[in-house]
Amino acid sequence: MSMMIKPVIFLDIDGVVETIYWEKASDGTWSYNVHKYGHEELNNKQAIGWLNELYNKISYDIVISSSWRYRMNKNEFQELLIKSGFNPNIKVIDTTPILYQQRGLEIQKWLDDNNFKGKFIIIDDDCDMCHLRPFLVRCDCQLGFTIYEYQKALEILK
Repeated sequence: MSMMIKPVIFLDIDGVVETIYWEKASDGTWSYNVHKYGHEELNNKQAIGWLNELYNKISYDIVISSSWRYRMNKNEFQELLIKSGFNPNIKVIDTTPILYQQRGLEIQKWLDDNNFKGKFIIIDDDCDMCHLRPFLVRCDCQLGFTIYEYQKALEILK
């Protein structure tokens, strides 16, 4: 009996589940802010809701591909995701290797190193995915992961 391999989501943080919003200062100038909560929890609860909804349809594991991995390990990510409202059954299994190259190449290295043959998608607000572009579910950095990306993710993973 062969074990089913769970699909993997290569998850970016900024622009996906932590999104920018604009604020007006007392002097009338506008600036955008990303991290209002000081990393206590991720700010885009709707995006997190849609990722939970996706998990209800197709259970998956997460590999963090975000630049946040320079300063956080997979256990810290797991804690942050749960604290932010992710379904606690969603496991952060790894982070992609830091090669200081295009994200697509870092993801490919992870796929090769882990001999991963299952289904996967990349959820990101950037497009530096090289040959892995067909697996990219691209988010608008101000909206994050919405129903539209959810539908696209479902389509690719089915």
